[in-house]
Amino acid sequence: MKSINVKQAERLVKGLAKAGPVTKVTLLTRKKDRQLTIERGTAAVVIDERGFYTGQISLNLSDGQAKHALLQAFKREFPRSHQLYLHQEKD
Repeated sequence: MKSINVKQAERLVKGLAKAGPVTKVTLLTRKKDRQLTIERGTAAVVIDERGFYTGQISLNLSDGQAKHALLQAFKREFPRSHQLYLHQEKD
């Protein structure tokens, strides 16, 4: 896992709503007590949160709610973070 800036991670999360080579991203805080896993399929995005909120949400990519839900989950889990650990899986 590599450490990245929170602004870079936010741009990466925004880009997951679009097509690209990255299919699964896991973000963790420095203390590793909060985790956000985003997995993009062909027609849906699965958001798995473990931290402040624990749950799993599946959203359709065709409507515009996926990008908004991704950013909400990101802001909810990492409100005061400056650095995050990142793990990416590509096709």
